[in-house]
Amino acid sequence: MPTHPSKPHASTRHHQARAAAAHPHAPKPARRADHLRRAGALAICLTLLGAGCSHAANRTTYTPTWTPPATASASATPTLSPQQAAARATALAMDKPQAYTPEFTPDGAAQAATYFLNLYPYVYATGDLDAWKKMSDDNCEFCNNVITNATELHDAGGWADPWEQEITPLEWWTDQDDPNRYVVRAKTSFDVHSTHSGDGVEVTHTEGADEILLIQMLWKNSTWSVEIVDIEDAGDSK
Repeated sequence: MPTHPSKPHASTRHHQARAAAAHPHAPKPARRADHLRRAGALAICLTLLGAGCSHAANRTTYTPTWTPPATASASATPTLSPQQAAARATALAMDKPQAYTPEFTPDGAAQAATYFLNLYPYVYATGDLDAWKKMSDDNCEFCNNVITNATELHDAGGWADPWEQEITPLEWWTDQDDPNRYVVRAKTSFDVHSTHSGDGVEVTHTEGADEILLIQMLWKNSTWSVEIVDIEDAGDSK
């Protein structure tokens, strides 16, 4: 920030004036007028210091070296084409999967796993994560990655086109150490789908596939929470 030359302090001038008046060897009358004229001129000079009057020997020249930064021009706001805007509106209007009734039974575990997996395309299409978060355990890595990715996508104005998928529970088993923990093995088949960036320029296509998923869930507080979702490797099949 630029600084300015300092002016003589007022208290210093007042002290000097009092000292001169009290000095025992005051100027004689013949020289007093000349002294007063010089003092008056100096007083006017001090008063007008800000206007450019200063004693030549004490003059300070200030050359500013700070240059205000140039104002960045505002970037153009990306605009979606009519087709892209319509596709985004369709995605945001996707219906939420039909809710299930939590039951602590093998069939209830299978229904909960099916509902959770059907939320997957819904959260990417709409950005609505409420139901997903309610079923996600705090330490579920897969669940948290989906939350992060879907949030970043929609915060940037992006979306995923809704896609069809079919979930078929195959079998289930319980944890030997905790009978409240179930693992549901399910087959999921999904169609090709696309994810769009906020400006509509970047489009990522995901090919359709059939996968076997393992969904580990815990029955707690009269509801199911998802702890792990993993893809079964060929060597994991029973």
